[in-house]
Amino acid sequence: MSTKSVLRPPEALDAPRTVSLTDRVALRIGMALIIWSRRTRRVRPSIDPALRVQLERERAEREAQWLMLGAGMRVWR
Repeated sequence: MSTKSVLRPPEALDAPRTVSLTDRVALRIGMALIIWSRRTRRVRPSIDPALRVQLERERAEREAQWLMLGAGMRVWR
């Protein structure tokens, strides 16, 4: 059975790999952003019932418009 790990010699461990300064800075900033985003809790604002009803009505109107446009496109074809 031949695999790449059998055919390829192991890498030399005596030469340390160097990482550029920009890569280290980018990694540190990325990790800080990930940690910060997990620590901040997202609290949803409370929506009053009247606003919720209004938003639901507007969404239903938009869906009805899209259905009418879709039906019109089918007839047009």
